[in-house]
Amino acid sequence: MRRILALVAATGIAFGTASAAHADPAAGFGYTSDEGAYAFEGSASWTVDEVTAWEHDGAVKVDAETLDGWDWARLELSAPAGQQLHEGTYSNAAVRPQNSPQLATPSFIAFRGTQAGGTRACALPDATADFTVSRLTRAADGAVTDLDVTFVLHCAPAAATRGEVHFHR
Repeated sequence: MRRILALVAATGIAFGTASAAHADPAAGFGYTSDEGAYAFEGSASWTVDEVTAWEHDGAVKVDAETLDGWDWARLELSAPAGQQLHEGTYSNAAVRPQNSPQLATPSFIAFRGTQAGGTRACALPDATADFTVSRLTRAADGAVTDLDVTFVLHCAPAAATRGEVHFHR
């Protein structure tokens, strides 16, 4: 089993692995936020055993949850309506209401929660995100097998959340 080290630094998020057997970045999900950012606040990171990625209804969904289920986050990323998410940069993505069809523009959903504090969602109508999918591989059955994403969310005026996701099955 790979040992995963996650470091959340003031300058960004870095994931590393103690094993040289796998050349990909270690699986993980991490972010750091400016003061006043929302729905992701402060900083957090999850490691390989705590992250899953899957696709449904035109959105690639990344779920991160501590093994005890106490602390969790979800990030959903979509291409414009009629398109499948692929490698590339998506700018000015809009908030996509949960369980709604794809928008005419790239879109995202951001949730954050704990068992102690409930759930927070980025739902302001003028919220935006920029994200880059540097790798997205699907198996023959369509399941997401490899995903590398960096993102910047602007869910609160003048505050941003920067993070990255690495998922390798």
